[in-house]
Amino acid sequence: MSKAQISKLDSLMVNHYKISVIMMMENAGYRMAEFVRLKYPKKKDVLILVGKGNNGGDGLSAARHLLNFGFSPKIFLIDKQLKGPSKRHLEISKKLKIPIFTSIKTLKSELKETKLIYDCLIGYNLKGEPRGKFKDVIDISNNSKRPIIACDVPSGIDTDKGIIYNTHIKPHSILFLSLPKIGCKKIKSKKYVADIGVPKDLYRKIKVDPNNYFKKNSIIKL
Repeated sequence: MSKAQISKLDSLMVNHYKISVIMMMENAGYRMAEFVRLKYPKKKDVLILVGKGNNGGDGLSAARHLLNFGFSPKIFLIDKQLKGPSKRHLEISKKLKIPIFTSIKTLKSELKETKLIYDCLIGYNLKGEPRGKFKDVIDISNNSKRPIIACDVPSGIDTDKGIIYNTHIKPHSILFLSLPKIGCKKIKSKKYVADIGVPKDLYRKIKVDPNNYFKKNSIIKL
């Protein structure tokens, strides 16, 4: 799926099918947590790297479900000022008293205890190589040697062109949401795709074969 197809899918979900962004985040977060429960059941301490956009909102939603599944999620926020549905999921995380922090110093300390990292920093709207605090977080996470799951697309990878910037998350696994992203073909990692409730009929509208991809399982290994 290309960036244009992703954008059209999101637009159709909201405007045509009346499936809101917060509903999509809820579905994505559940599948993300389910994936950890299935593939990394013993790695109870999960650190979620949360960016400014909807990718970060997916991670915040996942935190709640991970907590319900018996894991111990913690949240690193790249920026305190979230908007819209992401802000709503952040408020829920705060109500549940899930540990949340923004300091790079704290991140380094927490990574010593973390067993698994969820990359929800940058989604398909990446614009050039990650810089500043994003670069610092990506480098620190890679150097931690902890397994990393990338949510939908690894931060630092161009979804369309497949450009792998020098600064990019090096994932152990990628969990694509709804469909694989074409820019990730060259990434050497385990790859899966998860159902987030996209109507089968919608795929035809973005010129994708409208198969019932998730007939047998909600998460598929590619």
